[in-house]
Amino acid sequence: MNAFRRVLHAQNLREAFTNVPDVFYDRAATVLIAYWLVAPLPLWWLGEAIGLDIGFIQWMNLQVGIGALVLGALVVGARLSGAGIAAARDPQRDNLPLLLFGVFLVLAVIASIVNPTYAGWAGEQYRRESIFAFMSYVGFFFVASQILARARRRLILALVVTLAFVTCVVTLWSALAEGWASGDWSVALRSIAYFHQFNHYGYLLAVASALAASGALVAHRRTVRWILLALFGVTQITLILNDTLGAYIAMMAGCVLVVVWMALIRRLRARRVVAVIAVVLAVHVLAEILGAGTLAEFGSLSDDVQAVSAGAADAASAGTGRWGLWMTTLEQISTSPWLGHGIEGIADLLPHGFGRPHNEYLQYAVFFGIPALIAYLGAVSVVFVRLARRGRAVDEVTVCAAAGAGVYLLSACFGNTMYYTAPLLFLLLGIAWAGVRAPGIRGGTQERMEQTKSPLGG
Repeated sequence: MNAFRRVLHAQNLREAFTNVPDVFYDRAATVLIAYWLVAPLPLWWLGEAIGLDIGFIQWMNLQVGIGALVLGALVVGARLSGAGIAAARDPQRDNLPLLLFGVFLVLAVIASIVNPTYAGWAGEQYRRESIFAFMSYVGFFFVASQILARARRRLILALVVTLAFVTCVVTLWSALAEGWASGDWSVALRSIAYFHQFNHYGYLLAVASALAASGALVAHRRTVRWILLALFGVTQITLILNDTLGAYIAMMAGCVLVVVWMALIRRLRARRVVAVIAVVLAVHVLAEILGAGTLAEFGSLSDDVQAVSAGAADAASAGTGRWGLWMTTLEQISTSPWLGHGIEGIADLLPHGFGRPHNEYLQYAVFFGIPALIAYLGAVSVVFVRLARRGRAVDEVTVCAAAGAGVYLLSACFGNTMYYTAPLLFLLLGIAWAGVRAPGIRGGTQERMEQTKSPLGG
């Protein structure tokens, strides 16, 4: 409150910016992201009573985007006025991912102007993604990257896992209760929580499973590790019952990559890996008992791979129709490789009921052009390359955030962006980038850093 009063009584902008404590940026960013992560539950449970539904999240995305603009203006203003800000927050210091995301947005806007569609500017009713939605996603990255304090970054990851766990408990209880009552276990499958479709729910479950598993590998306290292993088991069994094979494969592959990476940087403890593997095996045994195991799904996947490799007549139906979607989308990308076809620009060319290619990378290319896709991939790659360079220096929160983001990116090979799933990727990338840029930030309060000039900066 004292700092707020100093800002209000400042004689000029320079003095006002100087009186803004650096910890304000951390706290404001944390509140914005936490607001987005907490809101789905009351919207899910109380939506009808308060006259809102889960679609309200699209407006929350824009609110976070506007918050990013305000926060960015404050950071830039503080830098230009000579006010003290944390070195890791300095806009002139290594902002390559944000710059590349900016290039992606510029190309996306140009593509949307050249290829105008109603959805491009207003958003299609189901997916609710206009060009402003994609702008807001980059805002999530920027806002999350301003959370430098490790305790606050840990809080954001805990909120992601908690959100997933609560949905698991509620949906599993209702689904299993129906199954017990009817004697038909099939009704217990494919619970979707507050999502429109089970594939969308798969994104959250896969990301939360990766966060819990990686947390169990790196957590220092034994009690925390056991809690995270339990959460991993709950989210994993829900993911299997959800029957989203792409998200499940991405989750398992992401966990394997985390184990390999930690082994390479010599931070791996064998007993913790064994514990994670034990949970995986126990969950699979339980799933098979319930008749919802993954063996049949992998058998179907093997048949699809053989059909595609042999050029079978029905190869287009492989992957529940994804192979055909991908081939059609690649053909459309080749007709307009530089600026794409605009948002939802090829919806009428795809089989009824699909609308998008079910591959986020192809989606970006066909919407905005190959250069925009390259800029997007460049921004993502920079985060992971810098993370790899840091090696053992990265903290456990950064490891977990990177694991969650990596699993999302793998899941993206089989799905589409949605207004309530895509922000997860950008906020996790932002948390990871904050960890790369801000070594040594600990605790619930911001520590003073060497380059901080303001007397109120820490």
